[in-house]
Amino acid sequence: MIDTDGRRDWLALAEQAARAGAEALAHAAKHGRVVEREEGRETKIVADVKAEDAIVSVLQAGSPFPILSEEAGDLGGALATVGFRWIVDPLDGSLNYSRDIPLSVVSVALWDRDDAVLGVLIDPARQDVYTGLVGDGACLNGAPVSVSGIDAMKDAVLCTGFPVGADFSTEALMGVVQRVQGFKKVRMLGSAALSLAYVACGRAEVYREDEIKLWDVAAGIAIVLSAGGTVRIKPGHQPLTRKVTAGNGRFAT
Repeated sequence: MIDTDGRRDWLALAEQAARAGAEALAHAAKHGRVVEREEGRETKIVADVKAEDAIVSVLQAGSPFPILSEEAGDLGGALATVGFRWIVDPLDGSLNYSRDIPLSVVSVALWDRDDAVLGVLIDPARQDVYTGLVGDGACLNGAPVSVSGIDAMKDAVLCTGFPVGADFSTEALMGVVQRVQGFKKVRMLGSAALSLAYVACGRAEVYREDEIKLWDVAAGIAIVLSAGGTVRIKPGHQPLTRKVTAGNGRFAT
């Protein structure tokens, strides 16, 4: 187990790596948001790889841990390790980024096998930096944040979405409708990580999504837990997917 001071060092490294990724995205945006390919509902951006290269370079230079990243996959045995591993999404919200919709983030997390340790999310459009160290608090731009105090579903905001691997059948979509009917409002941001960040700082009360990739939610989960929230995670049907419900823990979901 990494001691608290050691974990703060890793959090600082994660923030350094995430900033490198955000800088790469900002540079790419100035020279055109080039789409590499589109496959069904999935959009791949050239800047994804450039941001990932920048993040991975920082993490590999500053730590001994293997890395699981969206574009490069398993670097150094991250899937097999029984200890610490970085989990990286260089750009969560790729379609938003490609169309200049300002709802996307860079995501860097450290997990101890299946347990979140820390996370950093950077929203390049707003220059917001969300950080969380489980057991030691969460911050937005250096100021402490916590989940909201809303204690009834009828007053709560739910963030959700439909990831690439989701079931889009009429039956499945009607099931989603039934699950969201009790909430005051529903928001679909197009970024799971940003949705979790909003739960952590009290802008929304619940995030729920099925068949979401681990790298999309790893940092956000850490930040929600650090902010005093609760998280339920179940295995998805596809490799590296999860069913995730995160919230302020004040009412049943």
